[in-house]
This record gives sequence, C-alpha cells and structure tokens, in this order.
Amino acid sequence: MLLHLFAKFPRGIHILYSSSNLSVDECRPICLFAYRCFIIVTLTLLSHAHTSHDIMHSDVGRHAILAALENPIVDKITVITEYPELLNEKNWECNCSPEGHTNPFKDPEASSKLEMVKIDTWKKEQPNLSQYFVGANGVISCLGHRQPGWKYPELKTRGLIAYNGSRQVIKAMVEANVKRIVAISSFGLNYSDKSWPHWASPIMACMFMTCARKAGKDLTKMEDAYKESNLDYLLVKPVGIGEEVVPVGRYYLQDGKKKVYEMCRGSCIYTYEVSKGPGPVVGGNMAKLDVARFMVDEAVHSTLIRQEQVVGAKPGTPMSG
Repeated sequence: MLLHLFAKFPRGIHILYSSSNLSVDECRPICLFAYRCFIIVTLTLLSHAHTSHDIMHSDVGRHAILAALENPIVDKITVITEYPELLNEKNWECNCSPEGHTNPFKDPEASSKLEMVKIDTWKKEQPNLSQYFVGANGVISCLGHRQPGWKYPELKTRGLIAYNGSRQVIKAMVEANVKRIVAISSFGLNYSDKSWPHWASPIMACMFMTCARKAGKDLTKMEDAYKESNLDYLLVKPVGIGEEVVPVGRYYLQDGKKKVYEMCRGSCIYTYEVSKGPGPVVGGNMAKLDVARFMVDEAVHSTLIRQEQVVGAKPGTPMSG
C-alpha cells in the first residue's frame, strides 16, 4: 500500500480539525520509508473543553499540526480552518509544556512546511476545495464536536459541522484522487456499540440519545458518509482526554474484549491479552497530543482501513485525574 501510493503521487497527509479489528499483523513493526510526506489539516475552532472527560476536537486538531511537524517523513502540511487566529492562543488546554504553545506558523523552522487556508464556514459549500487536496495521500479530520449545546451554547447558533464539513471533504478528496482519511469521532454513538467494553459506553450512548442528541446525529451522519464512500477511512474513537495528562508518546488500541495493543510511532510494542475472564480495557484518560500522534501515524502508514478504532490510555488508567 505504501509503495503503491508513493508511485501514484507524492506522499502526503491532510489534517482537518474543528473546534474494530486491529490489522497490525500481531505487532509486526512498521517500516519507515524515506519518502516525503504532505499533510492537510482542516478544523473549526470553538471554545475549550473544561473537564478531563471532554473531547474538544479542535484541540486535537491543533495538536495534529504539532504531531505532523514532529514526524520525520512529513515535509508539507496544509491547514484548513475558519479561525487561524486561534492558533495564537498560548493555552491549548493541555499539559504538553508548562510554557504553553506558540503558533507553529510563527516558528521559522516549522513555517516552511506549513500552508494556511482560511474558509468562512463549513456550513456552506466551499468552492474549489479540492485544489488544496491535490498531491496529498492522506487527510486528518477533526471536524465536529460531541458536547451538547448546554455546555457549548455557540453550537446552537453556529450549528454542528461534522457531517456538513465531512461531506465536502469527501467530495474534495474524490475530485483530487486522494483515498486516505483519518477522522475523529466518538465511542458510544448507540447502545449496540461494544467497541469499548467499559461501563462508560452505555452512559455515553444514553447522552447521545438525550442531552447530546444533535451531536450524536451529526457524528452518526458523518460516519455513514465515510462508510458509503470509497475512501480508505479510519474512524478514531478516543474514550477520554485529560487536559492535565502529560503526553507519553504512546497510545493504546482496543481489540475486542481480549486484547489491547500498546503502540508507539505506528508499531506495536506490547500486547495486553487474557485467555479467560474479563480482558484488558484501554484507560479513559490520554493526552490530546497522543491522540493526534495516533491519527498522524495512521494517515502515514494506513494499517487500519475502512474501520473504526477505539484509542485510549494504558489499561487501568482511571477516567479522571
């Protein structure tokens, strides 16, 4: 797959942001090829999340820019967003560094790899969007939000854009002949979702049926749009993100009820598994940067294709603190 894509067009990724069976060949390390890589990030920035259980997809999107910059094979990154000025915020509601963040576009070493594309809104059609996708072989999308309107009142007036934005991205990718997209979503969109065998799953499903119904419908329509397309999609489902969590450079993938894979830079370094009784469960608190690293790794290496994947912290990590 990697060599085929390289022969077809220059290696690249697009990142988009706003506000499951594991096919890793039983932990076989993934080779890093010496090709150049191009990424596009699309996002919509809203306000920040305030508790360790919340996912602010725009925050993951901002961190995806950093994760792409630190990846040695990525040499071009295009960011598509409504609010580029919010990258100037020092506080990205994370624990990456005590000093906070600086706008990567203002970093002389990073800026040479970056391109900014400002749009007005994902709620209406963006003409000629596909021109920004030409030559890329991957997209990272953090469009949408799973928080209910009572927490983020602006969602009631601005509208949810997971579906409206993603259908435009799908159209642009098809026109530009780009196949790979890694999109953030949520676990627990319905009661039949057993991808994370944890007591919080039915609670989240209940929220999506009640106070977060609009967000749940928006994310479900987004997922359906990807599944109905011919794209090589991966729907990433973090189980919880803690603003106080220090990034560790590792992430953990749930594989049914019996296995959890500890991953680093796209390679499995350890497998948690049991033969009898309750199996391992990924932890509910991880750093935003580690979620972003998983998304970038998958956009580059494409090991999980046309499927969903729950990602979390080390098994045993609590849902808070």
